[in-house]
Amino acid sequence: MVKASRRDSVIVKKIISEISEISSFIDRMTEDEFYRDIKTQKAVAMTLINIGELSKRFSAAFIDSRKNIPWQAIQATRNVVAHNYEAVDMSTIWDTVKVSLPVLQKELETSLSEV
Repeated sequence: MVKASRRDSVIVKKIISEISEISSFIDRMTEDEFYRDIKTQKAVAMTLINIGELSKRFSAAFIDSRKNIPWQAIQATRNVVAHNYEAVDMSTIWDTVKVSLPVLQKELETSLSEV
C-alpha cells in the first residue's frame, strides 16, 4: 500500500504536469485566437477535467492542510466542463487558465517540499 503522503506527492506532480500542458497549448496565443481555435479549447477543457479528477484523489489530510486551494471550485469546474460542455463560457475558461492555474501551480509546487 502506498503511503498517503507519497500518493499526494505523485498527484501534485501530475497536476503540475497538466497545468504545464495547458500552458503549452496556449503559449503565444491571444485570447481572441483561443476563442477561434476549437481544438485548443477542447484540449484545454479535457486537461481541466483531468485536473479536477486528480484533485479528488488527494488524502483528506492533504486537502485539510491546504484550505487556501479552492478544491470545490476545481471539482465544480471539472463537472461543468465534463457534463455541460456546450454551456461552458470560454471567457471563464480563459480566465481560469491565465489567472487561477498559475496560482494553483505555485501552491502545489510549494506543497511538494512539505509532502
